[in-house]
Amino acid sequence: RIAEVLDRAEALRAKRRAALSQLDTLTQAIFLDMFGDPTSNSRGWPQQDLKTFFHFRTGKLDSNAAVPGGEFPFFTCSQEDLQIDTYAFDCEALLLAGNNASADYSVKHYKGKFNAYQRTYVITLQDERNSYDYARFVLEHRLAELKRISKGTNTKYLTLELLNRIRVPVPPAQLQEQYAQKVALVNQLGASNHASLVEFDTFFASLQHRAFRGEL
Repeated sequence: RIAEVLDRAEALRAKRRAALSQLDTLTQAIFLDMFGDPTSNSRGWPQQDLKTFFHFRTGKLDSNAAVPGGEFPFFTCSQEDLQIDTYAFDCEALLLAGNNASADYSVKHYKGKFNAYQRTYVITLQDERNSYDYARFVLEHRLAELKRISKGTNTKYLTLELLNRIRVPVPPAQLQEQYAQKVALVNQLGASNHASLVEFDTFFASLQHRAFRGEL
């Protein structure tokens, strides 16, 4: 009977994890349905070089400037966000880690006060009518290409010259905004499912504790 109770609880946790995984793919499916493949530009949208679509800056700090428990996010080449007590940027931006031992880059999206490592690109839109949600997906879709063209041996890195080789499709701003609204809805569902999963995890841990104590 105890095993059956725990199995049912674990089944609920598994369903929540599966739902979160499906939401991750839903954003990609929505993008491809609305805009087509951004690499081949299958819909024939007008294209721009990255240097005309984006404005590139970099942070100024070493990665060891991080302060545990600091007030502001500190974006480095680590997959995890660090903290720091000072900020150099106060804006909405995409953060692209500019060097990585294996060239496994990532793109993050943040709005507010933050700081950045000297090899992290702080990327803002040249035309504010464009969407950061759209731009983030376009960049993420090109990460494999960026990995392939990276320079360096022991540590791979990206230069502005490499980044500017890439051209991106630029669909109408109104269509980009529609995509951003759909992404916001997906993110809301994701947050709700994640909160539910945390509750299930707590419930499952409580059930296990009670089971081992013979209280079930």
